[in-house]
Amino acid sequence: MSLHMDQDDDHGDSPGSAWYQADQVDGCAVVRAGGEIDASTVGALDGAITDAASRSPHVVIDLTQVTFVDSSGLGALIVGRQNARERGGSMSLVAPPPAVRRLLGSTHLNDVFAIYDSMGEAVRATEATM
Repeated sequence: MSLHMDQDDDHGDSPGSAWYQADQVDGCAVVRAGGEIDASTVGALDGAITDAASRSPHVVIDLTQVTFVDSSGLGALIVGRQNARERGGSMSLVAPPPAVRRLLGSTHLNDVFAIYDSMGEAVRATEATM
């Protein structure tokens, strides 16, 4: 089962737009994100993370197609991770683009989140801890 949430109909190709899709991959819940994660789009990200977390306590966020993340986006990721940990689960990130990796590094969140280069790597690592 898949849930797809668009902020706009253009799948993140214009400023201020984003899309999120919650899915299941093996034993992990996956949120695929694209576009700009900012104050105007973060509510849909929260909804996708909540939906994913209802499928599994282990959530993987695929950031491959994300072009921008602001502080509200970081906040949603932090809250999602805290909620996952409270349920005995985990949250990891997949393939953040260079600008997002720099942001995670400058805020030291790269020390908080498990970050993987591919979805397969993230799912295998998560399944190894289950």
